[in-house]
Amino acid sequence: MTIRELFVEVSDTLFPPLCLACSELLLGGRKAIFCPDCLSQINFLSGSRCPVCGKHFPDSPAENHICGHCLTHPPWFFSARAATTYDGRILKAIHQFKYGRNITIGRALAFFLAGYSFDDLDFSRFDAVVPVPLHLGRLRKRGFNQALILARGLGEKYDMTLDFRSLKRIRPTVTQTGLNRQERLENISGAFQVENPERIHGKNLLLVDDVYTTGATVNECAKTLIRAGAKQVMVLTLARVSEDKEKA
Repeated sequence: MTIRELFVEVSDTLFPPLCLACSELLLGGRKAIFCPDCLSQINFLSGSRCPVCGKHFPDSPAENHICGHCLTHPPWFFSARAATTYDGRILKAIHQFKYGRNITIGRALAFFLAGYSFDDLDFSRFDAVVPVPLHLGRLRKRGFNQALILARGLGEKYDMTLDFRSLKRIRPTVTQTGLNRQERLENISGAFQVENPERIHGKNLLLVDDVYTTGATVNECAKTLIRAGAKQVMVLTLARVSEDKEKA
């Protein structure tokens, strides 16, 4: 047994891992994040979807097909994928992470996302993983960037370069929560900038955030990256807001 393995064993004995959602004792060691009951209540995204924005059609018997919005308003990103819907256990865990400032939960969620098997995603094709940046003012207030923690977990899992310096948020914006699609577009327009474009020129980039709602923020990021010389941008988020809640 290595020193690291011994440390983990002692740590698990003194501080046994707990379910992120209900705080029940986990019997699966540190590889488990949610207890079986909570895991069974997480809505993993599956079935037919839009191959561009990743919108799912749970009640449609049809194969994958491009949604109406992507047909009329093609995004700057190549495609977008998410692991789960933004509700229930995942919503609670993300809120504890972001607003409860619980970085331990954030790292566990990063492990959770990195371990999820996407059926059409080859991580080896990306030159770098890029987190959606926070404005400096919000970063100082929150103390961390949740997208960076998720991106770092993916980078470590798949041996990808983590680039958190190229894409910057150059002006503060009000929170996107509560805004409709058009308001989100106006709020986020022109909020990002690429520093030293030569670092991303001709590269395939994986853009990472915690939640995909309307796609306004990640699309603005993708536009900024593409215009600065990136070859292709794909979006990956932990969760996605369902369409009915997006319209609410």
